[in-house]
Amino acid sequence: MLNFKKINLLPLVITMPALIIGVLAMINNQVSPSIYGQNILIAIVGGIISFLVLCRDQKSTKKKTNIIVITCILILFLLTFLDKGLHGVHRWIAIGPIRFNIALVFVPLVIIQLSNLIKSKPFWVTFGFSLFFTALLLFQPDASQLTAFTIAISFLLLNLKKNKSVQILFLIVFILLIILSWSHLDQLSSVSYVEDILSLVKKMGIGWLILAVISLLILLMPFFLFPPNSAKPLSFSLGIYFSISILSSFFGNFPVPIIGYRTSPFIGYLIAISWYVYNKK
Repeated sequence: MLNFKKINLLPLVITMPALIIGVLAMINNQVSPSIYGQNILIAIVGGIISFLVLCRDQKSTKKKTNIIVITCILILFLLTFLDKGLHGVHRWIAIGPIRFNIALVFVPLVIIQLSNLIKSKPFWVTFGFSLFFTALLLFQPDASQLTAFTIAISFLLLNLKKNKSVQILFLIVFILLIILSWSHLDQLSSVSYVEDILSLVKKMGIGWLILAVISLLILLMPFFLFPPNSAKPLSFSLGIYFSISILSSFFGNFPVPIIGYRTSPFIGYLIAISWYVYNKK
């Protein structure tokens, strides 16, 4: 029988290999403790919060709240454009000294909410919201998140057994938007302990680099290899999202989730893995 208490610890435990390797790489390259300390803090605090929430008796979320949650996240996305941005890039909302990348934090939750919306609303409602989010990611701009989001959502939409011709048309639209986003990449330079963290790991030795790749694969394994029976398509969709987020870091100046510095990817992943644990139970 599945041990509920042990599986509730998964969000805290599963990020540890990637976190530890990333922190060791930063220490080895004399990165300030105030940088990698944030990764340690958000991983531990986020994991504990997730554990406590999952230990509580959960009530099923009413489907009518999906649109409310999606709308709130849309507002947060729009607020990023009120920030002066950095070289024309608008991805963050600052709360005190901490800046949150709204896409990295909330796109996993958007995918979860849209999946629920598919079950209760007409096809065009889900696509409309998906297209709106894609447009916002295009203008932020964020080719990595746009690609990961649209492919993950397309998997869900194409998994429906109806409106096939319309679905293919929407898929073509998404492909065109992906191409457009990658042809207009931002001009932000990479940061060694964010986007180039794997290069820092490689300096420690090829063995460490192999372990780093394995630690990233561990983050994906639950969604692909052990999906909840009640929500396999959504589990695969979240796995696709994180897979593309990781792969895109090899083709542009995008953060490597969990291993690299930044709190936002941790929050987004913890949201997704907490959903996984809840549905696995």
